[in-house]
Amino acid sequence: MFTPRIVRPTRTTLVPLTRYAVASAARIVIVAGVALAMTACKGKKDGPTAPSGTPITSRGSTVPAASAGYVEARTSQIVSNGALPSQVFDDFTFTAASTIRTASWQGIYCVQIAGSAAPAPTATSFRVSFYADSSGRPRLGTPLSSTTYTVAQSGQTFEKNQGNLTCGTAANTNWSFYRYTATLSTPFAAAANTKYWFSVQALTPSYDVYFGWRDGIVDNSSSLQLFNGTYTAYPFDRAFALTP
Repeated sequence: MFTPRIVRPTRTTLVPLTRYAVASAARIVIVAGVALAMTACKGKKDGPTAPSGTPITSRGSTVPAASAGYVEARTSQIVSNGALPSQVFDDFTFTAASTIRTASWQGIYCVQIAGSAAPAPTATSFRVSFYADSSGRPRLGTPLSSTTYTVAQSGQTFEKNQGNLTCGTAANTNWSFYRYTATLSTPFAAAANTKYWFSVQALTPSYDVYFGWRDGIVDNSSSLQLFNGTYTAYPFDRAFALTP
């Protein structure tokens, strides 16, 4: 079994934690199942803002494929080999009622072996869920919607490979980046001025290849990860889009 550790880029000491960690040269972030260390993102800017008074009925924080930044990621996986699942959430609020028919997201795959090539994707499907808010966290017991979509239904699209990144404690690894878009089998009706949580989990055989839900264009700088019954909050948005 792996021993949970955190990688601190400013020194070589490894400090045990209760879960695996992801780190970049500029920040430390935690994921379930693996320590993913990454290069720093530079030049990050806020996403477009709707003109004052314009109703907000969609959400978009996806990253252009050509961008070399936004390489912070969180493990969000359901694995079939018996290991504990990990789940990442991001919140959204519309100022007018909207019926969401399409969901998109972006993720990365990497292997914790020094010098490893960018891996092929291992997800066989994705679980896409919406939750009500309960005191700043998703109300897990009763999801408002939760549907599993096959890779074919998710429109898996390769974006690029990017090297010189660190996956866990393994340096100089290459990551593969993918974009997904699913037409919701049941459109999601979002009420105005109501906070919801959106979640995407990759269904994979194991953590041998990690799927990470990457960070995206800044919205409200907030997302959550749940692992082994513990929530951890992060000041980063996930890369996803919700459209009518």
